[in-house]
Amino acid sequence: MKKFKVYLFDFDGTLVNSQYSLEHVFIKAYASIGVKIDKSIVLRLMRIPLAVGYEELNAPRDEESVKKFSRTILSCLDEEETIQRTKIFADTISTLTALKNSGVRLGIVTGNNTKHVNDVLSFLNIDRSLFSVIIGNNSVAYEKPHPEPILKALELLKYEGELKEAAYIGDALMDVETASRSGVTPILLDRNNEYTPNDSPIIIHKLGELL
Repeated sequence: MKKFKVYLFDFDGTLVNSQYSLEHVFIKAYASIGVKIDKSIVLRLMRIPLAVGYEELNAPRDEESVKKFSRTILSCLDEEETIQRTKIFADTISTLTALKNSGVRLGIVTGNNTKHVNDVLSFLNIDRSLFSVIIGNNSVAYEKPHPEPILKALELLKYEGELKEAAYIGDALMDVETASRSGVTPILLDRNNEYTPNDSPIIIHKLGELL
């Protein structure tokens, strides 16, 4: 595969398997405002903006409910149970280490918050120094699929090369959209053969294919 100068990664579902941890978070957060959700929709909720999922589920839109939902999401993310439910994909460390050793710069651009990301990295013993930048939803005014998170990461990296020489790797169509809107090259990680060739100009089935 073509080599890029910068590799930016989505976090949940891309570098770590957080489906079961976020299942815990979403079920508790929606229950706090009287909305019961099934485990089967958690993967979709992970792959779309939080506000979109909230709207799709017809959750209460009064200010008190929205604030309570947001508070519960944040508190649940900090729970030890949430962190411990997160697993690392088998090819994550080897791929990141090989890329880092090749001299390219790595970063994380996620819809999650940076505290949670750092807590998970610590729990899973993933070396924080692998990443030159981590951008979360608390780092920007506009979340994915807005281009700001990726452009902010490149700005902090002081990247001055061609945008197409930077890649953004994620497991959702929203990640492809975010990359495309920012001008970088989208790479769709399709571990379970869910997507079609039309969904992204580059599709991989495991992280190791980046090497």
